[in-house]
Amino acid sequence: MNVKLFRWRAIGPLVVLFIILAVLVVLFAEPIARETTEDASGDLLGTEVDVAKLDLYPRDVAADFHRLQVADPFDPMRNLVEAADIHVKLDPYALAEEKLVVERLSLTGMRFNTRRSTRARAANPNGAAPQIVRAVREWTRKFDVPLLSLTPIDTIRQLVLDPGRLGTVQAANALRDRTDSTRRALEQGIQGLALDEVVDSARALAERLQHADPKTLGVQGTRDAVAAVQRTLHQIKQARARVSALEQSARAGVDLLANGLEQLDAARQRDYAFARSLLKLPSIAAPDIGKAFFGQVSVARFQQAMYWVQLARRYMPPGLLPHEAPGPDRLRQAGVDVHFPKERKYPAFLIEAGDVSFSIAGEGPLAGRYSANVQGVTSAPALYGKPTIVSASRRAAGPIVSALDVAAVLDHVGAETSDSIAADIAGLGLPTIDLPVLPVRLDPGRGTSRLHFTLRNGELSGRWAIASNKVAWSIDTAGRPLNDLERIVWQVVSGLDRLSVDARLSGTVRSPHLSLSSNLDDAVANRLEAVIGEQVARAEQLARARVDSLVSVKVEPVRREAAAVEAQARDRVAGLTQRLDEAQNQLEAALARITGGDLLHLPNIKLPS
Repeated sequence: MNVKLFRWRAIGPLVVLFIILAVLVVLFAEPIARETTEDASGDLLGTEVDVAKLDLYPRDVAADFHRLQVADPFDPMRNLVEAADIHVKLDPYALAEEKLVVERLSLTGMRFNTRRSTRARAANPNGAAPQIVRAVREWTRKFDVPLLSLTPIDTIRQLVLDPGRLGTVQAANALRDRTDSTRRALEQGIQGLALDEVVDSARALAERLQHADPKTLGVQGTRDAVAAVQRTLHQIKQARARVSALEQSARAGVDLLANGLEQLDAARQRDYAFARSLLKLPSIAAPDIGKAFFGQVSVARFQQAMYWVQLARRYMPPGLLPHEAPGPDRLRQAGVDVHFPKERKYPAFLIEAGDVSFSIAGEGPLAGRYSANVQGVTSAPALYGKPTIVSASRRAAGPIVSALDVAAVLDHVGAETSDSIAADIAGLGLPTIDLPVLPVRLDPGRGTSRLHFTLRNGELSGRWAIASNKVAWSIDTAGRPLNDLERIVWQVVSGLDRLSVDARLSGTVRSPHLSLSSNLDDAVANRLEAVIGEQVARAEQLARARVDSLVSVKVEPVRREAAAVEAQARDRVAGLTQRLDEAQNQLEAALARITGGDLLHLPNIKLPS
């Protein structure tokens, strides 16, 4: 009997199927993986990520990325970083458990802040990263960065102000209404005291006792008189409490009026600034000039730091609270996946500790070998229990980057988060800066750059500083000729070969504050002061006089009304207290007359409280 071990008619098609699958994997696995990597990275970072080529090494659990480009989420025509080659080696055992543990990472041919040949694609607006981009853009609008106005003084003819747009007029109208309300409340409070009944009753009782003969009253009559006095004195005591409450209420209303008067003064100062802005006078104050020159570029640096910190807080959430992630595509509805972290469970992604060395190829100033240290990069910081620490450094000699130190500490372990980023670079070619209003470009050349940024809960602190001893200035006058003030500023700045800018960030996320100083501030301010200081002062006096003429008509009557209400409240309360004092004195005098001043020896008589 012949026994067939293989049924070739069935196994043959299966072998052919396996061969076809193998060919498909060889042909399409890497392109599919490359596209998946680009899409996933783009959604993660909120910007376009391009990978020219991806090589997979399944046997080594490794991959090579070639010509990687990551676009700037705030500038679609600029790349944040480019890398010629990136090699990633994963832990196969962790990968089998659906964990991602990076064993080795190497980067070569890196470049930063390069221009793109094509505009980056817009990310999915509903993604987490684009939402963070919009929130950070909105955050940057909270900064007060003045504009540099160099309008010639001789173009100023007249100042036209709409009283309805002046904050002082609006505040005066509101204070007038508050004054009327305070006066009405005072009158209603006085009417509600019902003092006339108490005072009239006390005076009538005092007059009756004043004409009573103590000898004819007897013990019982004296006892009844004392009881009547006690009742009336108690009524006076209650009336005093009501007057005291009214006095406190009136004092609170008067304090509000006083606060409103102070707000009038503050509103007038703001109206002075508003009127000055309508004249478009050039600002000759050194702090304003520094902010106008370098305010926007400073905010842009802090904007980048804020974006990456917020992105880290999104993908490295603090605590063990559940967080949502987009669910897989389904035929009916994708929905979301909700992840519930559990204590004493290994995170889904973790780089526990490792030293990463990478190189930047080429002959540029950043070329060379770098060393970096990574600790605790994880998707669940609460499970890991330690802050994430990333640092990179380099030391070199010669006409290249002489020192580079980059460090980041992200503490998302508990509910209170703290994130800090610090980058100090010496010998780097600093990016060019276009000055606002003027068609002037500043090329700082090689110098030092420092960026420190800290976000602890909602409190902000940061510093961005650059310094260079060999700067170059260029001007583009093809569009229009410069006016007199612009030529003055150009003469001042073009003669400077040294640059020093120091921007400080403080405040909170909801109310950030930027202070800035540079070596250009005093030089430009002093020159403008010498040329147009007197003309600017006269124009400012014109603006202040025009504001005063418009607001005085509204403000002065309100001041008088507020003062009258304050005096009325003080005098009325004093008059009420005096009436009660007189009534009480009359009762006490009448009581002393009928008792002879001695109540202790009268039986069953209690002293009035």
